[in-house]
Amino acid sequence: MGYNFGVGREAPQFDLTGHDGSRITLKQYRGDWFPVIVFLGADQAAASAHVAALSAIADQLWGVRGQLIGIVHGDAAAAAAVAGQSGRAEFPLLADPEAVVARAFGAYDAAAGAVRPCAVIVDRSGKIVWTADGGAASVKPAALAAAMRTVVR
Repeated sequence: MGYNFGVGREAPQFDLTGHDGSRITLKQYRGDWFPVIVFLGADQAAASAHVAALSAIADQLWGVRGQLIGIVHGDAAAAAAVAGQSGRAEFPLLADPEAVVARAFGAYDAAAGAVRPCAVIVDRSGKIVWTADGGAASVKPAALAAAMRTVVR
């Protein structure tokens, strides 16, 4: 069935460093864009493969004012390594070394001591409007693009 990461609640704010050294905040998207936040686990090979697949749909999301944001459970060097291994990171990858943001969104599995791959869509007002956990097919790129098109209608 999946997890409920708080659909309808205010999305937790964050200010994180990107794989390219830039600072990204959730607040900077408010009012204009729909951030599609994808939490990536610490397994760099799996995260890199997911980033490569998601990069293929990044331009589709731009067409509906969506911006992919990857949050990597690791430091800035780990986020940069994921970007490099993916071959093309068409969206920001942000470092969340202590999983503070993952915990705030409910994407951290304390029993496993790891971030659970999942996705969250935040609307222009800053509310969570859609979620999917990594065990569901809805975290796949095509399903994320379909969810985004549904959310902006």
